[in-house]
Formats: sequence, C-alpha cells, structure tokens
Amino acid sequence: MNISEYGEMYKLESFYWWFVARRRLLESLIEDISREYNRPTILDVGCGTGINFSVLSKYGDTFSSDASEEALSFSKSRGIDGLVRSQVESLPFVSSTFNIVTALDVLEHIDDDLKALDELLRISKDGGVLVITVPAYGFLWSEHDEALHHRRRYAASELRNKLTNAGFEVERITYYITFLFLPILFVRFVQSISKKSVRAKTSHIILPGWLNSLLIAILGFERVLLRRMNFPFGVSIVCLARKMPKD
Repeated sequence: MNISEYGEMYKLESFYWWFVARRRLLESLIEDISREYNRPTILDVGCGTGINFSVLSKYGDTFSSDASEEALSFSKSRGIDGLVRSQVESLPFVSSTFNIVTALDVLEHIDDDLKALDELLRISKDGGVLVITVPAYGFLWSEHDEALHHRRRYAASELRNKLTNAGFEVERITYYITFLFLPILFVRFVQSISKKSVRAKTSHIILPGWLNSLLIAILGFERVLLRRMNFPFGVSIVCLARKMPKD
C-alpha cells in the first residue's frame, strides 16, 4: 500500500468503526478456536501496524510478519516482540509450526495468491486453522483499493476454491459487513464519479462520534448473528479453513 497509509492506519485503528469491528470479530473467532489448544502458537501474517497483537497475544504465543519495514516500525512502537520481515510467499518458518495463522486483508495484496496459500498451508500444523478476511466483489473496486495496492477483490466461491485447491478444508465462509452494504456501495459509487485526486486515497471518512459508535454497534449485532448463521453478501469475506492431516 502507499507508505503514507500506514501512518493513517496507525492513527485510526484504535477508534475507527471498521477497525474496531473487525478486531472484535477477530477476538470472537480466536477465542473459540483457541479452546482446542493449550496456549497455541499463532502467526499474524501481514500484521500491518500491529494492532491485532493485543487480541491474539491473549490467546497464544504470537508472532507477526509483514513485508513492509514501515509497517514493522509502527508495530515495534507498540512494544511488540517476535516481528519478522517477510513476504507471504516465502515465510522464514519451518513447516508445521503454527496452530493458528491469521491473514487479515492480506491475500488481496499478493500478486500470486495461490503461492501464498501454499505457503500458509506449509507453516500450519496438521489440524491448524487459517483465519482469512478479504474484500468482497469486484464491482466494489474503488480508489480505496488502488491506494491500498489491492490486486483483486473476491467472491466467496472463488476464495473457497482457491483454499480447497491449496489443500485446506474450508470449515466456514461467510460475508460480513452486510447491514452496511448498500450505504457503502452508494459511497463508493459517489466517490468514483466525483474523483478529483491525482494520487489514490483511502475512503476512511472521519465520522461524528455518535455515528462511529452506531456503526460499531451495528457490526456488533452482525457479530452476534454470525455465531448462528452465515450472510449471503457483504463488503468483506471471513473464512476459517483447516489443514487436514494426510492419510
């Protein structure tokens, strides 16, 4: 992504609705998965500025990797240890190391996402769980994607097929940010027809506190529903996939 976006993320992640809601969803998922293990080993691939370490480290021994030195410098400023600079396609870990691997809005940045999935499978232990989030639907492509250097957006069926072909067993896949789908679609459309910027910028709009809190609450309600059901559409996709032992 554009280097300047790391600084923007670092400032927003603690309070901005999108980051807060995703972090709470992550905690809900990891809390459930970690019950299978006694202090699991966790790798956060593409850790960015490191905000998710505060969640993951509560549930297991957590390591973090990112290809960007700028991102890792922000992570270091949070006092995070176990940081590794590496491309997703060539992680410097021995095979079958981690019980849980997270790749949160990472795969869309990778030129060869199939190679990245092969590598995520390699470093996962047998029975290990991969937690993935990716942006949904090519028709939602916008300046926001360009600023973040996305290569693609996904449909759930495409992501499922790629994970299956890599050797994972998909346990659950669902769309997310469903209740805000139409407002976000409208905002992306308006931004696309009124674009004036020379350099692509993300679409993080600083909202009044009450509205920011309302969006967090709406996605909190979605999070509760996701414990019981999958959503058929949304702005993001959430997937849990497992590395099954070979016969």
